[in-house]
Amino acid sequence: MGMPERTKCCTLFLLLYTCCLLQVHGQQGRNSVSISGRHLSLQQLFNKIQEQTSYYFSYGADVDLSRTINVDFKQTTLQTVLNTILAKDYSWEFDGRSINIRMIPSTTLPPNPTHTPVSDSPTLIQGKALDETVIIAYGTTTHRFNTGNVTAIKGESIAGQSGTNPLLALQGRVPGLLVTQTGGIGGMAMKVQLRGQNSLENGTQPLFIIDGIPYNPILSGGLGSQIWGEKASAFNFINPEDVESIDVLKDADATAIYGSRGANGVILINTRKGKAGKTVLRFNIATGLTHTGRHVQLLNTQQYLEMRNEAFRNDGVKPTERNAPDLLKWDPARYTDWQKALIGGTGKNISTQASMSGGSNTYQYLISGHYRRETMVFPGSFADTRGGLHLSTNANSTDQRFSATFTGSFLADKTTLPGFDFTSSILLPPNTPPAYLEDGSLNYSWLNPYIGLVGPLFNADVKNLLANIGLQYRLLPGLVLKTNVGYNWLTGRSSSLTPLAIYAPAIRNTRTGSSQHFHYEGISRIIEPQATYTLDKCAWHLQFLAGGTLQGYNENQDALYADGFKSDALLNNIYYADTVYGKTETAAYRYVALFGRMGINYKNRYLLNLSVRRDGSSRFGPRKQFASFGAIGAAWIFTEAPFAKPLQRILSFGKLRASYGTTGNDQIGDYQYLGQYKNVDGTYQNVTGLRPASLFNADFAWELTRKSEFGLDMGFLHDKILLYASYYLYRSSNQLVSYPLPDITGAGSIIGNLPAVIRNNGLELVLSAQHIRNKNFEWASSFNITFGRNQLLRYPDPTIPMQSSVGFVEGQALSQLYVATAMGVDPATGTYQFADANHHPVPANKAVESKPIDMAPVCYGGWRNNFQWRGFGLEVLLQFTKQRGLNTIFDPNYMPGYLQNQYAVVLSRWQQAGDIATYQRYTQTGSLRDGYRQAIESDLGYTDASFIRCRYVEASWSFPSKLLQSLHLQEGKCYLQGQNLFTWTSYKGLDAETQSKTTLPPLRMVSCGLKIAL
Repeated sequence: MGMPERTKCCTLFLLLYTCCLLQVHGQQGRNSVSISGRHLSLQQLFNKIQEQTSYYFSYGADVDLSRTINVDFKQTTLQTVLNTILAKDYSWEFDGRSINIRMIPSTTLPPNPTHTPVSDSPTLIQGKALDETVIIAYGTTTHRFNTGNVTAIKGESIAGQSGTNPLLALQGRVPGLLVTQTGGIGGMAMKVQLRGQNSLENGTQPLFIIDGIPYNPILSGGLGSQIWGEKASAFNFINPEDVESIDVLKDADATAIYGSRGANGVILINTRKGKAGKTVLRFNIATGLTHTGRHVQLLNTQQYLEMRNEAFRNDGVKPTERNAPDLLKWDPARYTDWQKALIGGTGKNISTQASMSGGSNTYQYLISGHYRRETMVFPGSFADTRGGLHLSTNANSTDQRFSATFTGSFLADKTTLPGFDFTSSILLPPNTPPAYLEDGSLNYSWLNPYIGLVGPLFNADVKNLLANIGLQYRLLPGLVLKTNVGYNWLTGRSSSLTPLAIYAPAIRNTRTGSSQHFHYEGISRIIEPQATYTLDKCAWHLQFLAGGTLQGYNENQDALYADGFKSDALLNNIYYADTVYGKTETAAYRYVALFGRMGINYKNRYLLNLSVRRDGSSRFGPRKQFASFGAIGAAWIFTEAPFAKPLQRILSFGKLRASYGTTGNDQIGDYQYLGQYKNVDGTYQNVTGLRPASLFNADFAWELTRKSEFGLDMGFLHDKILLYASYYLYRSSNQLVSYPLPDITGAGSIIGNLPAVIRNNGLELVLSAQHIRNKNFEWASSFNITFGRNQLLRYPDPTIPMQSSVGFVEGQALSQLYVATAMGVDPATGTYQFADANHHPVPANKAVESKPIDMAPVCYGGWRNNFQWRGFGLEVLLQFTKQRGLNTIFDPNYMPGYLQNQYAVVLSRWQQAGDIATYQRYTQTGSLRDGYRQAIESDLGYTDASFIRCRYVEASWSFPSKLLQSLHLQEGKCYLQGQNLFTWTSYKGLDAETQSKTTLPPLRMVSCGLKIAL
């Protein structure tokens, strides 16, 4: 038997990296540079050092780059050069390939009596926000010199999240980015949308890249879990503690270099790396509680029985034990709060993280491990347990010409879930019989949700491996050759067992058990060779990049279904099943590209960036497999101009920027352009036939998005106040949709490009300020808000069947609905009435007037405040969204009066002629179903779902220096964290974000922990 592919790849990675390390340690030479000149500025010296080494510089605005010095270094060590040119005013340290320079605190800041570390928040240190390193496509820059639009979130903000999905850290922090939870159960998919919807029918998620490896955000099929649904979040299998930074790339200048995959934006995730310095051991242990943050007000038993009796009276029907067991059989004095019973439990979690890092100027390393276990708020012993390792090493030759980097992460996760979400049962009648009999056995006399504790039960084991090798060689001064090789293996196995125990003992011998088994495996490989060249000539700083991409991705899904088990003990052995069948799905994706970029910086005042990419993809037709994309970005730092010098005491920084370019969208699945067949229903002479499922289309091509952006970045009062304003305009065309075909073709449709145009435009504002900074107290804040609009600019003749079946309207938003106009409850009949063409009240079957309702958010954003007082810290993040949502008071299957509990607001119902009521009269038959369903599809079915949520709070205390010395610690910190603590909203349902009455809402989390460093 051959070696599995993943084993081969891992072996190849280890051999390759071992060779690289041998090469690094075998390099001869000295860590030295040669620079000579008179009156050279610090900026010029930094540029020359970057040319001769693999390092780049990071510094704040308080570093005087114009200061000149006479130097004559010949084969002088880098350490000596830095100590000489920085003299006594600045301190410096190696941070991977970065040299961080800071002004010595005693010369700029008041003393810190507690000697506690200052937060890494960009708003706390003067000038740092503009000059901290920002990760961009295939390189780095700073906010000051960036021509594109990139938002960076640092690892401290990500690791602070108590959850298991690092994407949660982006909520409320990134302008233009809307991250929505679909539920409160770990592993559920996240909806991530950057600057609106660019496609009619295809994927709109950004491109995710982890350490240079494209990462599929979806675990397809959800491993068969009914709770996860068809999609589970693959980011649930990334440890947030291992993330160094997340950079969100938005405009054309930032994303066009990703070509056909950049239309929806790009999110770069970089994991932690080792840093030079003595060996440091870090430990972080935390424990916490989770519970449902909000319960809705439901009818109590008395109110519920009143509703049911009134419904029978209204309908003129006599209750019987068959149609009204709650009235005639069940205890009328019994009350069960099903919200408390089913989703009112307390989940517990414990997590530990340990790491060791250190190294020298030529070798840095980091190794860390983590463990986490979290239980659920549901009844039962359901839990999620995970553990993993993270390793990062970086080796440089002593002459700094060659470097090799390896980063690897492995996570194993074991999850046990019920077969359904218990939230779907919180509207059970409050007087149902007890869940358990007096002898402790389950009560099978009614649809008891506690039967879900015995089956079906879902178990999943998921493993995720990410590995990356980066090689870099400085061939000539300014010329660097490098390559990145990446590998990702994500696999999962699950089983869902339905035992005989779910059936009542009296009928159990007439039933059989069943089981479902699923397997998923996704393997991604990528190699990207690159060459960069940097040239400094007088006042010009030029950067050139050329490279290529070769990527492959394979996905396999297997499902096995077994039925007819006679014993629960045999459910995992399909040999004992009467019936077994299965299915397999496979997909292969291949991608190749060439790309390039040129950056020009003149006098640190005029900036120009040009990027281009040529893509080839296996997802498109033979005549459209290749396409070109590109962008131009320009910026003018006008505060560097002579006319702005007198204003610098007030306006310390000002930059105008603009960009334009083209990107593509390839989130359309594999093999869509090919002719495909599937089995027909039934057989003919015991043979299963085939029928066309789709037709071949050789011109199946990319969706194209043209991006324009204009921005203004300003800093006031020595950058204590920073304002970023961005206006974007996107036009997406060449939309891929399903064209309906006549039945004679055999296929129901063919996928092709439609000449429709979608426009997304909006305004993003970010305001950050350092309000107070003195000897004992600091207060900094950051506020962001986004106003976005979506519109279908052009749509071909709506009279043809295709467009009418899709339902989009030219000139309106894709998220816009046209619904009937409700006109309250008829005082005479107690039924809902609606507007006709003359805006007169009429019954449901005569309603014609409709009104538009846009379901897209009007605006959204966040407000973050950070306070520091001596060793105490407090961080508060508020997230807000202005939007409309589904009115979950209305249930399409259960009208008020049916055998199901209701929200207490339905007490405002019609009871007799002349009543002015909000809700129609109770009924327990289908006589009022038409009006009720029309109400759901009218403006009554939608309501204000705006909210302000206290997304994150952390209170901390850092150990003072005397305590650290007595405990022999380098760092010490204890903290208390909370997530989703409070939500201010007028929304009547469980949660304004998820807008569901059957899905567990995002949970409130409170945890405490301790961090120490030895």
